[in-house]
Amino acid sequence: MNFSGPEGIEIAGIRVSDKRLIQIGWILPLVSVVCSMTIHAASGHARDFPFFVSESDYPGLERWFFTIGLALTSPIICLLSHRVNVRFKSERTTVHEVSFFAGLASSVSLFVLALANMYDQLFLHSLASIGLFVGGFIWGVSTHSIYKSNNLSAQKLRQVGLWSSLVGFLVMNLSLLCYVLVLTMLSSFSTDYSTTDTLNQLQPAINLAAPAEYLLIAGLMMTLASIGKDFDQM
Repeated sequence: MNFSGPEGIEIAGIRVSDKRLIQIGWILPLVSVVCSMTIHAASGHARDFPFFVSESDYPGLERWFFTIGLALTSPIICLLSHRVNVRFKSERTTVHEVSFFAGLASSVSLFVLALANMYDQLFLHSLASIGLFVGGFIWGVSTHSIYKSNNLSAQKLRQVGLWSSLVGFLVMNLSLLCYVLVLTMLSSFSTDYSTTDTLNQLQPAINLAAPAEYLLIAGLMMTLASIGKDFDQM
């Protein structure tokens, strides 16, 4: 095995370029999430619509797509963090270190999120979600600042992706926070219920927060895809 080649990795004699690795890194989780959400909705398991992506990590076929797809993506993100480090090994800066460790944090958070479903381990799942979204955004911003390519389409795609993920993250969290504060002031919010009942209480806010989460995830996928475009010119 060789993870430090000039243009990619080699495992058991099979070479995978950095561009191909990046493609797998965003296509695999995207397909996994779309499949799990589609199955969740079509099977009648969805409690309402729209719903959070993690709600599709529900007992049944959708959980297999969600868990396996995201768990397999985790080591790929870890490898990509290493590969960015390798490609810039001759010009080490603080930003490079931030990019590397943010990528590792995203990888670990994604693996925990894949295994700790929100129905049984809500607190751990929520922490992993924050680690994934914040770590992924920091990784995207720091990696974006590293590249000095002339690929304008890649730069624009990355900028759109980063802004989309930032707006999605802020809208998702602020809508939930404001709604919980209002319910708390009205003494009509309780955490004594099951996760499903709690989500039902929050559905008016989820109507805005869930699409914002979709935007956040799409933004992170666009950011990762844009890095693959830049790798072509390095």
